[in-house]
Amino acid sequence: MVQTLVWLMLAACGAEPSAGHQSPFQERGYYITFMRMPTYDLAAWKQIVDGIHDDGGNLLLLWIGGAFRSQKFPVTWKYNEDHQNVRQDFVRDLIDHAHARDIRVLLGFTPFGYDGVNHYPLEHPELKAIGKDGKPVGKFGIGCWGYNLCPSRPESQQFMLEYVREMFFDFYPNADGLLVESSDYAVCHCPDCGARFFEKEFRFVRQISDEVWGKKPEAMIVVYPHYFSGAEVPGFSVRAAKLPFDRRWTLFFTPHSAYLDTDLIRQSRHSLWWDESPAVRGPQDIQQGALRARNAGVTGYVPSLEAFSFVATEAEEGQDWLKGRRQIPLGFGWLNVGESPYNELPMRVNRIAYREFSGDPDLDFERFKETLKQEVFGSAAAPQLVEDLLELQAVFAMERSWCQPSPVVCPERVRAMKAQGTLTSEKQDAYRATLAKLRAIQDRHRAPTSEGESQLLQIVQWVLSQWTPENLTLLELSSK
Repeated sequence: MVQTLVWLMLAACGAEPSAGHQSPFQERGYYITFMRMPTYDLAAWKQIVDGIHDDGGNLLLLWIGGAFRSQKFPVTWKYNEDHQNVRQDFVRDLIDHAHARDIRVLLGFTPFGYDGVNHYPLEHPELKAIGKDGKPVGKFGIGCWGYNLCPSRPESQQFMLEYVREMFFDFYPNADGLLVESSDYAVCHCPDCGARFFEKEFRFVRQISDEVWGKKPEAMIVVYPHYFSGAEVPGFSVRAAKLPFDRRWTLFFTPHSAYLDTDLIRQSRHSLWWDESPAVRGPQDIQQGALRARNAGVTGYVPSLEAFSFVATEAEEGQDWLKGRRQIPLGFGWLNVGESPYNELPMRVNRIAYREFSGDPDLDFERFKETLKQEVFGSAAAPQLVEDLLELQAVFAMERSWCQPSPVVCPERVRAMKAQGTLTSEKQDAYRATLAKLRAIQDRHRAPTSEGESQLLQIVQWVLSQWTPENLTLLELSSK
């Protein structure tokens, strides 16, 4: 408890979490897909922002496309009518709250694709991008399913300009800039695009950047390296453009769609590394992400902290069993709809890990565990408590994907795996062994002596309660 109070005092003063160590990152914070989290109101989002501040953050990448009530293009939010911001329009207040915590907020969207934007072709199908087969592209998405646009069409360019102008200048002029997230799933293969796709996309990026800087010269605009590297773009079978780089842009790199480019990093004043580790992995992965970012020389480490809460209308990740179901944020099924998941114990582990390792990527893992013990359980707690907490966090991260909770905390996923023929005996063995570990943890902490230990016990008991006698039959080996 003392350690926690000390940290909060240091954070308020802008000090680093690891005493005496200067963070290698100018930008720290999180990437959050606001548009896919419709259940949280302003109060919940203020709590989230406060948490970013407590974690040593100064930057929030708030992916907002499809989640504001555009007057010009209602089709971009009609699918998201139940989103709390579509209903109440509170993001301007949220940005002010972030500024009071010394956190900059960038508004995120994808040009010509993804949430909101990909519904414009529902009204203008003639603007659909073209696939490799020469036909208009099929439906695609996460949460919001639609069609990406052809950037060679003047009408597509005009739509994007008007949509982002409305978002930035009319709705949220107090925002600090933009995250222009280039599509990571498709390009247009029409005769005018093809190998020149990123040049065509760049026309919009260049114009909207100049307009934003014209009114707000200090704005941070984050773009992908695909406009400047000339390198092969992962998964697209096309090369990036090789256009002049303006040092006012901040570059954005990811492990799956925008590989680190040391030449461009050296040219840029600011550059960010993203990975998925806080959202779907664990502390060691977070440390590796921080090390990778530091070693590459980027100025910021801004990983994912996404917690989807939308109702799936399509077979997300190809899983029919998800259709019609509300996403369970981070797999924390004990929460009520609208309750933030970020202060729950398994996520607190990852948040503390991000705070500590983004402050000092070289921090010894045993020292991290000592900090974790002091903040969650108190300095007098037995070391076994920390090991059990890390085991619990690993359970929630086990085989977790963006849209599917860990099988160990979601028997419905296991049932779907069995129906699909993907539930192997090896997986059954692993899930049974994990449940046995949780029963042992439950037995060790039946008489908790701290709030942290009580929370640990409650979550373990919740997981075990999901495995009714009927559900346990899913883990029985089939007889030959």
